[in-house]
Amino acid sequence: MKKHYANAKDVLPLELIEQIRKHYTGMLYISGEDTRGRKRQLIINLAKQGASTAEIAAIVGVSSRRVNQILTRKRRKTWEWIG
Repeated sequence: MKKHYANAKDVLPLELIEQIRKHYTGMLYISGEDTRGRKRQLIINLAKQGASTAEIAAIVGVSSRRVNQILTRKRRKTWEWIG
């Protein structure tokens, strides 16, 4: 099974960790370079192909609510261009 996380002290230089601690001391998630954009586009493409919200959520690994949020934003942006 692939590990989806790493301890910062195992992968980052100490100087960088100290700089981060000056700004934030809780759990911090840093996504891949364009993970959000790729997931968003995948959700939109799957919806265009007729996949249900539940199917999309399971494939992409997000909640059904998040799928609906992304699709609603996409529809609003499309209507702004048309209107």
